[in-house]
Amino acid sequence: MADVFDNSIIKNFLKNPDCKRIIIPYKGKKLNAPYDWWKLRGSPTMLLRAFLNEILRKAPPCSLKNSFYRLLGVKIGKDVVIGPGVSLDPLFPELITIEDGAVLGWGCKIHSHEFLIKNLVLGRVFIGKKVLIGAHCKIRMGTKVGDKATVSMCSFVNKDVKTGESVGGVPVKEINIKKYYSG
Repeated sequence: MADVFDNSIIKNFLKNPDCKRIIIPYKGKKLNAPYDWWKLRGSPTMLLRAFLNEILRKAPPCSLKNSFYRLLGVKIGKDVVIGPGVSLDPLFPELITIEDGAVLGWGCKIHSHEFLIKNLVLGRVFIGKKVLIGAHCKIRMGTKVGDKATVSMCSFVNKDVKTGESVGGVPVKEINIKKYYSG
């Protein structure tokens, strides 16, 4: 199997927690990089991950669900709630960190990779402590959501969210959450 993505670049990126995002050129002969996605991890590994991810998406929030995500490589703290329908990137789950007490609402999607026509982009996703991610949000690779931040439902997080900040929208921008919620 030809090396269509430079595995040494990927390995170095995975070992360096200080590197937030990286672009890896596609060296294959096909017309686009996504065509050879399976060469990154192999078909059997991805079939197993896809199967587990589909079951975990249907499961209610529980510690067993978190344990299976940890087995897949996601770094998950204590007392994390991962709602039904949540999808965590199956190709590079080890790039996702979810800190203690975070809540991921129904149907969230967290991506740690992105294919372009001639590139693969990898990025770490960091969800801080006691963060609330509303239902149906999308978190783009290479972003950090600071501790005690709130992301309103149906938002697209394409940039870092500061500690304690409340954001919403597509793309996210700071909002006055007290206007919508009391307490």
